[in-house]
Amino acid sequence: MKLSAVLLARYYGLVQIEDLNSNGTVYYPEVVAALVERYGFMKFPQKIEEFDESKGIEFTGGRIGKYVIEKLMIFNSGIYIDTLADTATSETIWYDLMEWAVGKFELTFRRDMVTRAAYVSHVTFHSDAPILAVHPLLSKIARRVSDEVAENFKQNLEYEPATVGLSFDTLSTKFGVAGFSVQKREGVAFWENKYFSAAPLKTSVHLELLEEWEKTFGG
Repeated sequence: MKLSAVLLARYYGLVQIEDLNSNGTVYYPEVVAALVERYGFMKFPQKIEEFDESKGIEFTGGRIGKYVIEKLMIFNSGIYIDTLADTATSETIWYDLMEWAVGKFELTFRRDMVTRAAYVSHVTFHSDAPILAVHPLLSKIARRVSDEVAENFKQNLEYEPATVGLSFDTLSTKFGVAGFSVQKREGVAFWENKYFSAAPLKTSVHLELLEEWEKTFGG
C-alpha cells in the first residue's frame, strides 16, 4: 500500500463549552480577534448570527508553525480541529489551543474534562492487491451484471467490486461518529488502483488496518 494523501485528519474533543466559561470572562469578539491574530484564519465569524454554537462557529484557513489548520469548529458539545497532517497533529494543536486559551481568557479547562473524543481520518492510497474482492461471490455477480448490461445497453462495461463499508446503528446514539469505508477513488480510472478510505480512527490506526487488509489479499 502506498499512501497518496491525507485528505482529512480531525480531532474532536467533547467538552461542554459552557463549562469552559465558568468564570463568565469569555467575550466572543475578543476570542475571535485573538484566534485570528494567533492562527491567521482567512475566514472567521463576523456577524452576530455566526456565533451560534448549536450550528457551529467556524474558522478556516489558519496556520500554526508548519501546519495548516483547515478548519476549527466550536459547538455546544465540543471543539474540533481539521488538518491535512494526521490526527495526532490535530490533537496536539487542539490541546495547545486550549492551554493557550486558559492563559489568555482565563478559561476553566483541565484535560480530564475531555471524557470522550472522536477522530475522523480520510486518506487516498494505491494498492495492486484486489482489496475489494472480499468474497468470490462478488466477482461472480459482477460478471453476471456486466453480461446483462452488455446485452441490454449494447456496450461492454466491466463491473467489479467498488466499495466496502462498515457502519453502526445511527438510531442507537444521538451523537454519531463516522463510518469506515474503502472504495475506488472517484474521478480516477479503476485500472489505476487508487482508493479512498474514511474511518472514525486515529490516522495511525487507520493506515495500520489498511495495510493489514492489503496483506490479507496478497499485497
